[in-house]
Amino acid sequence: MIWNYVFGILAVSFGMYQMFNSIKYVKVIQHNGNKTTSNFSALTVWYSLLFGLFFIIGGVVLFVIKSPLF
Repeated sequence: MIWNYVFGILAVSFGMYQMFNSIKYVKVIQHNGNKTTSNFSALTVWYSLLFGLFFIIGGVVLFVIKSPLF
């Protein structure tokens, strides 16, 4: 039962870290982006935001789940 909380904390913290880095990357692109910037940068930002969001949701699910997974 304790492992659910441990993995939940790890998942939420990794998701927040991922979302923070995504927002930071958007600011870097806005400041330093020019015509040589890759066209796939927008996809990178959106998928990294979704990846972080899924990790946050997964961590919250691990907090509220009733039965032990491990």
